[in-house]
Amino acid sequence: MDTPDYRRSQILQLLKSSKQPISGKHLSDKFNVSRQIIVKDISILKSHNHTIHSTSRGYVIEYETQGKHFKRIIKCQHTQEQMEEELTIILDNGAMVDDVSIEHPLYGTIKKDLMIESHEDLHQFIQQMEKYQGKMLANLTDGLHLHTISAHTEKILDNAVRDLNEHHYIVKD
Repeated sequence: MDTPDYRRSQILQLLKSSKQPISGKHLSDKFNVSRQIIVKDISILKSHNHTIHSTSRGYVIEYETQGKHFKRIIKCQHTQEQMEEELTIILDNGAMVDDVSIEHPLYGTIKKDLMIESHEDLHQFIQQMEKYQGKMLANLTDGLHLHTISAHTEKILDNAVRDLNEHHYIVKD
């Protein structure tokens, strides 16, 4: 019988050896435990100073190696109904959505890694939002939020920002 410590060490090894996010469902199936046990295991690993990040595609360790070389932080605002269009514009230009964050007046910065790199990733993210009746993090700030987007070139980022601006998603300071 495997102990929780052994399972956690195995989870850590899997995350370290994977170049892609690993879903909680995959881990729960692999170790024949509930999803809640995996969430607890990940929390315990984090408490031991392991840099595990939860993304829309699963868990990753040391995610800074992910994303693309050129990065830009953009300030956007829109409604829940416009979220998919905003993210699609970014992807259509060849950029990736690394994360979303808000500046909450009480809690400060709240940030969530997304790592949405393809239309398939976006489709899965939207499905999860619908399945769990999820709300945008930006709902806490009247739709105002930041995205880190990344791409292989600055020109791709310029084009994504231009198109987002044309659709009135970019907020000017």
